[in-house]
Amino acid sequence: MTLIRTAAIGFAAALLFAAPASAGTKDDIRDLQARLAVAEQALSGQSQAVLKISQLERRLEDMTGEIERLQYELDQANTRLDAVSAVLAGDSNFQAPGDFSAGVPGGGPVSLMPGASGDPIGDQISQSSGATAGDPNDIALPLDPNAAFDYASGFLLAGDYARAKSAFTLYVEAFPNHPRTADAQFRLGEIHLALGENAAAADAFIAHIRNYPNDQRSAEAYLKLGTAFARLDKSSEACTVFKTMKSKHPNAPSPVMQRADLEMARIDCK
Repeated sequence: MTLIRTAAIGFAAALLFAAPASAGTKDDIRDLQARLAVAEQALSGQSQAVLKISQLERRLEDMTGEIERLQYELDQANTRLDAVSAVLAGDSNFQAPGDFSAGVPGGGPVSLMPGASGDPIGDQISQSSGATAGDPNDIALPLDPNAAFDYASGFLLAGDYARAKSAFTLYVEAFPNHPRTADAQFRLGEIHLALGENAAAADAFIAHIRNYPNDQRSAEAYLKLGTAFARLDKSSEACTVFKTMKSKHPNAPSPVMQRADLEMARIDCK
């Protein structure tokens, strides 16, 4: 704007110097006034042009940021799909990222058949509102793996999902080869699902399927992985997971099969 004003002043000065020697007459004054009006109009037009350019630049910056955000989300979705494809293909060497996103709102716990799962902790998750929450950093995991598992489960039974999530995460890291680690990994997925953290739930169940293919809850892990994808509006991936579950686990418990049928009908799997 300073450059424009300077140019305008210079332009006006040039007009004055270009005026004839008889500039003291009324006609010359009117002529100068007319020329100054033209200069002011030109200055006003340039100012509006500069303003429009500035507005366009801001819009371009906003659009660039939005494109970058959408590209990031697309990359994350492709990474998640690669992880699912690897799991369904039985690639035990595939290393999926630890976390795809902060989670997507919606959902809640998955209850297979109320009171029929034979799983008191899972039933507790389905019935609890999760209203009780402590500091997730206030965790003192016991050194004994069985005591540590009971410690983490205690938070679940109390509906303290924040500390239960932290405790089971630490358990999986501290006791990767213990017989109860598969169950801990499964519980971690259930917690994420109960909190509506569906992308994180998908991560957890993918890890369970990949690391513990022979676990007794493998079929249910497939079911809940499919449920997480359905809640993420990934119907195609969810249908693939449900069909794979039925193929790999034809003798899965009846409640699991029934729930899979309901979910497949709900999202119109072909």
